[in-house]
Amino acid sequence: MSAYRATFGHIDGISPGAHFDSRVAVKRAKLHKAERDGISWGRDEEGQRAADAIVLSKGYNDDRDGWNEVLYTGAGGRDENTGRQVKDQTWDNPGNTGLRRSQVKGYSIRVIRGATGEKIYSPSSGYRYDGLYRVVDSAFEDGEAGFKICRFTLRRLPLDKQELLPIRQQVQEALDGSPLRRTATVERIVRDTSTARRVKQWYGHTCQICRTALLVGPDGMSYAEGAHIQALGWDDGGPDIDRNILCLCPNCHVRLDRGAII
Repeated sequence: MSAYRATFGHIDGISPGAHFDSRVAVKRAKLHKAERDGISWGRDEEGQRAADAIVLSKGYNDDRDGWNEVLYTGAGGRDENTGRQVKDQTWDNPGNTGLRRSQVKGYSIRVIRGATGEKIYSPSSGYRYDGLYRVVDSAFEDGEAGFKICRFTLRRLPLDKQELLPIRQQVQEALDGSPLRRTATVERIVRDTSTARRVKQWYGHTCQICRTALLVGPDGMSYAEGAHIQALGWDDGGPDIDRNILCLCPNCHVRLDRGAII
């Protein structure tokens, strides 16, 4: 029996967007129990195997990451030396059993994305904690490698279930950071549009300050802007990273830039 007790939900002091240099650091932060396995599982209060976290790093060809919905391939069936799948997966694998248990019980799953995952949603290096998801479906299917896989569908929990850091704490953490530079032929700041897009997705395109979701068009889509807390600049500019960006409506964005907020 595993000595690890599954811990569901956020880990105290760590909010979505937190970055880690390695799997060892992720484990030390208690986000995931293992340094290599994709599924973190332990025993729940009833003594049953249950999963509390996964790492998305494109470990299997069948993985699909759409940010709000993830198709995740379970564990097992791979050759330890080549990493290629050589046999069918089974529901008996403890990680797969754990994810099915979390599906049945409605336990939340912490999702950590690695740099080798879907490029648009993954960090450029290391690993990033991206908040809470829930397993909504599981199936035994044919995989691309010709073997059976245990496939899980996870959906990101709504914003009001994420318990993100208060805006003032986000601002302070951003100001404690250091400016980021990327060097080309001439040094310049390169805006990472995928970073701002990801932050807006975290908050459902709803302004963090006034809670306005600005609807644009008949399809129900809302508009928001990625606002840098510490503006990008030359001498004392802020980094173009998740924790230096807020999701704001245009009005609050202007007020922030002009010093009317905070």
